[in-house]
Amino acid sequence: MSEPLIDTAKFKGVQDGTRAAARTDPERTKIVARASLRLVRDQLKEARILNHTLLCDEAVERGGGGSAPTPLHYFAAATGF
Repeated sequence: MSEPLIDTAKFKGVQDGTRAAARTDPERTKIVARASLRLVRDQLKEARILNHTLLCDEAVERGGGGSAPTPLHYFAAATGF
């Protein structure tokens, strides 16, 4: 039998630790996220976050090139993370 892909005990431990830290010192759990953005062309945008680069575009019907996920697609994905 293969090992599970997700270590649920580890995941739960991290979440429990974060909650405990927030109760004792809420300032410790603050996160600052920064992104550098630029317009590439038309509706195509590029975001640089840490060492990652994301592209965002609109559908052709909305004036974009349809070459990358739309802002709404990123939002929908983010709610699952």
